[in-house]
Amino acid sequence: MADPTKPPSPPGLFGGISTSRFLRDYWQKKPLLVRGAFPEHRDPIDPDELAGLSCEDGVESRIVREKGGDRPWQVTWGPQLEADFAKLPKRGWTLLVQEVNRWVPEIALMLEPFAFLPSVRVDDVMLSFAAPGGSVGPHVDSYDVFLIQGRGKRRWKYHTRPTKDRRIKPDLELRILEELEPQADEVLGPGDMLYLPPNFAHHGVAVTPCLTYSVGFRSPCMGEVWSSFAAAAARQSPASATLLVDPKLTPASNPGAIPDALLSRIRTMVRTLDTSDDAIDRWFASFATRLKPGHELEPPARAPTPKALFGKLARGAVLARSEEARWAFLPHADHADHAEGGLLLYVGGTELVVPAEATALARALCARRRHEGRELVAATTAPAARELLVRLVAMGALHFLDD
Repeated sequence: MADPTKPPSPPGLFGGISTSRFLRDYWQKKPLLVRGAFPEHRDPIDPDELAGLSCEDGVESRIVREKGGDRPWQVTWGPQLEADFAKLPKRGWTLLVQEVNRWVPEIALMLEPFAFLPSVRVDDVMLSFAAPGGSVGPHVDSYDVFLIQGRGKRRWKYHTRPTKDRRIKPDLELRILEELEPQADEVLGPGDMLYLPPNFAHHGVAVTPCLTYSVGFRSPCMGEVWSSFAAAAARQSPASATLLVDPKLTPASNPGAIPDALLSRIRTMVRTLDTSDDAIDRWFASFATRLKPGHELEPPARAPTPKALFGKLARGAVLARSEEARWAFLPHADHADHAEGGLLLYVGGTELVVPAEATALARALCARRRHEGRELVAATTAPAARELLVRLVAMGALHFLDD
């Protein structure tokens, strides 16, 4: 990627398929194999650097060995020990590192070609290195994933229809399928990509030493949605601390029977939660952009003054979004607490009220991960836009790339 501020996009979507066709025919429907999807791909990190990253505190990693460990499909969770890599065999193991987009800026840019999908669905970019024969076994994922092949070759066996037989091998640390009768069998080389929807079984085995990037998109489950919304609505409701007042009671013939009048009052209490469309929308925007466990926006030790900030931007410095947080906005103008024509910006679960004069800037910041300084100066002539940019830098949501 020659210019880090302008990562190239593949022709069409991947090899000529339009985003509209992909979403219509493939997204969450069936797999798609694209040869040469990223013909100019260069690995921003090599296997030794990935191994070094896995040894650091705060980096989630695991090493999987199908055979030769203390037990079948043994998993060793990070931080890894540098000395342990020298003890690994020449074949049959895989190192997986989660959220490499947080740690390697060039890998964060691999999410840019997928900007046709809502950012609230982005999970992370996982990077795996596998020795020949290395694998994590046949399995089914609960999320959409784009598997981009870096150096080396990996063989993928997968289903082209949703998997029905999901029997799991017992007593293993990984959820490995008992059987996988593949409906497709392909070897991917550098720049090739395989898209797999949720619930399609797959099994990748390294043919040669290889790096594979897994760009994941996750959806919340129904239980998570209900519990989170109920908790948020209860916290925000003015009546949340109101105690239940019993209806007029009569002597109980059996204390185990719940009086109908009491049930009626309970139903009324539950229904007093604010379940308007506006409340649900704003809850979801905050919920979907919330910081994951272990993530934290880090404000600069000394936030630059507005003069210093815009002076540095005018000299051509690049501002980058923090990979700790997701960004999103609600383009509605009917909320009582912000001016007509504005929007609500969500960064890491925090809701920011954006007036009309700063909406163009907010939308632009949501659209890309990196922004050239002179373009930002031109986009922040309005005082409200300048104030928004200053606030986001002070939050740690934006930082200078050279920092």
